[in-house]
Amino acid sequence: MATRTYLGALTSLLAVLAISSPVIGAVVINEVELNPPGDGNEWVELYNNGAEDIDISRWTVWIVDTEPAWTGVMRIPLETLIPPGGFYVAEGDRNWIHPTGTGTVILKREDGMEVDKTPLLSDRSDNFFTHFRHPDGFDTDQRSDWIFGKGTRNGPNSL
Repeated sequence: MATRTYLGALTSLLAVLAISSPVIGAVVINEVELNPPGDGNEWVELYNNGAEDIDISRWTVWIVDTEPAWTGVMRIPLETLIPPGGFYVAEGDRNWIHPTGTGTVILKREDGMEVDKTPLLSDRSDNFFTHFRHPDGFDTDQRSDWIFGKGTRNGPNSL
């Protein structure tokens, strides 16, 4: 009887922790450059906060702006793996015309299922500042997960 009580309490505690803690073991959007300096391309950095390689082949990264309506899609090539604690940078098309520097970034699997999504982000700085998570991969689905500061493309984010 005591074992059942203990297991029930442990199960309840694990359920509470799963709801209240950051997502662990997933690929997340980790850093976003919406207004690169000069003629640079927009880019989105992904991060694997799990313990195993994750295959992101054929996934897509979308930047969606509503004012004015604009969408840019970055396709991830075959045989693309992100190791644990690793990064992958998806780069936008050099021919994109996206003058506002604002947008929501959405990561989708090959089947179209949404994996991660940012709040509406805005970057009018035309420099190397980006929106990023700190620490890397920290995801509570809150706007407070995002910091605007000096970019660290394909490397650990720092304050």
